[in-house]
Amino acid sequence: MPHFEICYLDQAGALIGTFSAPCAGEKQARILAHAMRLPGTRRMEVWDGASLIYERPETQRAAAIEALRLRPVLQAAE
Repeated sequence: MPHFEICYLDQAGALIGTFSAPCAGEKQARILAHAMRLPGTRRMEVWDGASLIYERPETQRAAAIEALRLRPVLQAAE
């Protein structure tokens, strides 16, 4: 089972907390990140090793990554 690192940042972008947890997949890691949200959190990130797989609020970079991830699914539906 892969381990994901979840990071919480304040409004200035300073790290206020982080933890690593085993999750069955990215969806479970995202849900866990929201469920364990720390007080004062203004931004959260979920990492799979060196890859940023999720962040809130979403930046243009995250939106581009998600679009690339969904491209094969959308092409298959056509």
